[in-house]
Amino acid sequence: MTRMRRKDICMMINTANRSRLKSMIKDSIRRARFGFLLLSLLPIAAPVPAIGGDLDRMQVVAQIAAAKPGQTPDLTRRNLTGLDLSGIDFKGADLFAANLSGTKLSGANLAHANLTRAVLTDADLSKADLRDADMFAVMMTNANLTGADLSRARIIGELNNARLDGVKLIGADLGFDPTNANMAPPKVDLSGAVLDGADLTDANLRNAVLEYAKLRGARLVNTRLNWAKLAGADLSGADVTGADMSNADLTNAVVTGIKGADRATGLELTTAR
Repeated sequence: MTRMRRKDICMMINTANRSRLKSMIKDSIRRARFGFLLLSLLPIAAPVPAIGGDLDRMQVVAQIAAAKPGQTPDLTRRNLTGLDLSGIDFKGADLFAANLSGTKLSGANLAHANLTRAVLTDADLSKADLRDADMFAVMMTNANLTGADLSRARIIGELNNARLDGVKLIGADLGFDPTNANMAPPKVDLSGAVLDGADLTDANLRNAVLEYAKLRGARLVNTRLNWAKLAGADLSGADVTGADMSNADLTNAVVTGIKGADRATGLELTTAR
């Protein structure tokens, strides 16, 4: 009986050890997978360092002019901070991860340009042509886009406190893409931004952050605002005819004189004021 008990005890100990070992292996695999996931996201989320050595305005113009016919001017990762590049035709230049902080780009032609991961904090883009521009993971905090044309542009990034008075965002895509849930940042942040009189007809702002944004008199005809965060936003006088506002958060939003409310989908004004 004693031998049987000892044998049973040994078997129990061995079983417990094997179970503990399996648990440790599974835990190690989970940690490794999580580590690989973080490493895979770092190239997307981390800022890209700019190439050293600033170019002046004339050098920028010369580099654009040097591009061969059919070739995209390459200004990737360039440090162009604080330059006056107003009115320049960038001819669809590749400005991937370029540093344009505080740069003057008023009236510049940036149509079809690649501004993915570009830094445009405090930049002046007033009346600039940004039609069809690619602006994924862009940083435009406090940027001035007054009167700019961003029709059909793809914009995901930080535009909090930016000025977009009278801007054209017709058919622009600023919405969360459910088919690409791993993209970073996953949505556009327009909190505190000024979009008075902006035209967002047919634009996609699904899941967009517009908390305390000013959209007074804005044209939101057929605009997708489902799941958008509009808490505290000022929508007074805005036209929301045909807009999809299903599940939008309008807590304490100002909706005085709003137009087309009866023809918007999912619009709930119970928490607005």
